[in-house]
Amino acid sequence: MKDVKRVGIIGTGVAGLVTAKTLIAQGVECVVFDKSDRLGGVWAYGYSNFGVQVPKELYEFPDWPMPAEAADFCSGEVFRQYLEDYVDHFLFRSSIRLNTDVVKVEQTSANPPNWRVTINTDAGTEQEDFDLIVVATGLYSNIPSIPTFPDQESFQGKILHSSDVTSRDVLANKNVVVVGYGKSAMDLVQEAVAVANNVHMLFRKPHWPVPRKLAGLLPTKFGALSRTTKAMMPLYMRPTATEQWLHRFAKPLKSFFWKSLELLIRYQYKLGKKIANGKDLIPSTSFEVDTCGEGTSMADPGFYPLVHEEHVSMHRTEISHFTPHGIALKDGSELSVNCVVFATGWKSEYPYLSPEVRKVLGNDDDGFYLYRHILHPQLPNLAFIGRVNAFSNIFTYSIQARWLAECVAGHVSLPTADEMLNEIEAMKKWKRSWMHFSSMRSSRIFLHAQHYHDELLTDFGANPFRKTGLFAPLKELFAPYMPADYSDIVVGKYKRAG
Repeated sequence: MKDVKRVGIIGTGVAGLVTAKTLIAQGVECVVFDKSDRLGGVWAYGYSNFGVQVPKELYEFPDWPMPAEAADFCSGEVFRQYLEDYVDHFLFRSSIRLNTDVVKVEQTSANPPNWRVTINTDAGTEQEDFDLIVVATGLYSNIPSIPTFPDQESFQGKILHSSDVTSRDVLANKNVVVVGYGKSAMDLVQEAVAVANNVHMLFRKPHWPVPRKLAGLLPTKFGALSRTTKAMMPLYMRPTATEQWLHRFAKPLKSFFWKSLELLIRYQYKLGKKIANGKDLIPSTSFEVDTCGEGTSMADPGFYPLVHEEHVSMHRTEISHFTPHGIALKDGSELSVNCVVFATGWKSEYPYLSPEVRKVLGNDDDGFYLYRHILHPQLPNLAFIGRVNAFSNIFTYSIQARWLAECVAGHVSLPTADEMLNEIEAMKKWKRSWMHFSSMRSSRIFLHAQHYHDELLTDFGANPFRKTGLFAPLKELFAPYMPADYSDIVVGKYKRAG
């Protein structure tokens, strides 16, 4: 990447903006494309009541703190304004092209790598060439993931995706069932309870809620983002010697840690409460495995009281088929509803990538895998920033952007193509050995994010241990890692090893 002078970036969400800001500061020309009429990616528009699900100190750029007056767990619109201010502060608004739809990305030559982007605008179709393309549209697209069921066409009510619920008014005076158990599902249940006649929530399996505060006292960041918790997770593909010892000789300690946490959460949220057909809300998967899935979310304090006060009827089963006036469930019951809301996420698709590029990336059911979740060795100068799922994505994306900038600057010695392919195969094997299947398993790191951050920093010669002060060793073990710990990293102000 040493000859990169001009970069095309697709997407103006968190990943696209931090990549543009980082590369522009390094003197690289960037053009950022987005089909929307305003920047923000998933934050540009959202369902009613959408917002940030972690405290503000965990969801901010390392070198651009959230405003002091901003509330924790702020609304989507407040966070989008934060992104607008980020662009203006770092002076790169002129690099952003809104209302510009990227329809094709194709390689024009292999040596040196050059890429051509075809775009549609109000003025027509155009083509532009770049030395490097960065796909920064994250894990989601504008294509809702809506399952289909037998007799669905006979249903006389409304079938909506979560993105269709831009106001709770569409749920007013309806008999509503929300399908799903993730954050959007819980948000929309709360919206429905406020205005609907009656509300149901339908899900195949519950997930462990991540408390904002454990037992109402200890902020969860101390449990989720420390190196000690990382060591307790299912063993990483490249574990440290200490982690190997822990998993080999201290299994009872590890088991006690997770079982105690599960018992605490069961009690805190009363997950043993009986719901429809005598079932409960206790997940069947262990906490450390379940929290490495897309259903993981930080518990909204307003949701579980609605469940326990029976303002929402919970159903742990699946849809069998639709009826004219509702849905039949696989547990034999029927729900009389006239509004079905699928909070079932989005399809992860890249329709603008040429067939040749998609063939190289592969068509595995659990998504395509990349070296360091960023590069494919057979597609030189095509990078993906934001195609990784961590506990707090914003500073993971910021570190990815710095890693890419260091590659462009020639400060990262990449392995050979064969070595990168072997690394990709090892990642596949590791994830498939313990992570539950989903179409996005390839992108998951979640509570293993600290391992990933350490690897990226080590690649370009930065010290991965960021804690300072007299008690730095203890803080490395038990203190949470925050965006602020990487403030000098993301701006390139650190002492390179050697």
